[in-house]
Amino acid sequence: MTQIVLGICTCRRPAGLERLLNSIAAIAFAGSLRVIVVDNDEASEGVRVCERMARGYRWPLTCVAESERGISYARNRAVTEALRHDPDFIAMLDDDEWAESAWLDEMMAIQHRFDADVVCGPVLPVFVAASSTWEPLAEYFGAQLNLADGARFVPFAGGNMLVRAASFRDLAPTPFDPRFATTGGEDLVFFRVLDRRGCRMHWAAKGVVYEEVPAERMSLRWLRQRQFRAGSLNVTVQRMFAPGLMAETLRLAKTAGVIVLSAAYLVAALPLRTARTRALLMLSRGLGKLMGHLNIRVHQYGQAR
Repeated sequence: MTQIVLGICTCRRPAGLERLLNSIAAIAFAGSLRVIVVDNDEASEGVRVCERMARGYRWPLTCVAESERGISYARNRAVTEALRHDPDFIAMLDDDEWAESAWLDEMMAIQHRFDADVVCGPVLPVFVAASSTWEPLAEYFGAQLNLADGARFVPFAGGNMLVRAASFRDLAPTPFDPRFATTGGEDLVFFRVLDRRGCRMHWAAKGVVYEEVPAERMSLRWLRQRQFRAGSLNVTVQRMFAPGLMAETLRLAKTAGVIVLSAAYLVAALPLRTARTRALLMLSRGLGKLMGHLNIRVHQYGQAR
């Protein structure tokens, strides 16, 4: 029987963690699954949730504390603990998500169909605030939802992934680059490395999990910060995989083009709310790219999320 370990990194989201664990207890999967939670905060709220739920939980459930703050350290600890059980695959979900009943079956169906090394699925946003305040922003949540089931692609986010354990073993002990521990982007780098190693990566359109979008994220300000960070990370990661003066010059020219075009778009779109929003977010991403060229990085995970 195929052995799967699910790794969950948590930090100050005890209610979200409990909701996720309850959803995993209710999935339709009939195979072998073990759940490992990594608590990445000194308050140990996740540890207490797991201690309370472990007795009588459907799957073997353990929780460990990782004292080194940062998403890379938490993910790497989850992989280290998972590999101790010699699984065939390691799945990862985030503590603000919850899974549909068929989630793991659908992920494994794509894995079997394509003999995939990596399977990623959609993370559908669930909004908590009144729609009138965020409707123009909704399209910026839930990326990659238009891919066909089984499509070959290189993922850029690891919120819903199933990976062959051998791929993690090959990159142990730090498959997720510690240099991105406080900025995010460690999952993007991980997938780019696997792509260079020839790993087969596919999309499971029916392997659905949901993500709560809290009120504080449903604002133009938060999305502008997100786009700024993404722009900075984009340049940083591209520089890792395509170094050199010529490549950097081309990237800088593209960044300048994004900034100029988005500024012009913003002027033209001022009277139109949705178009103005798109222009502002495009400009934020361009300015973030500029910061990436200047080696200025935006830190997200060093403190409470």
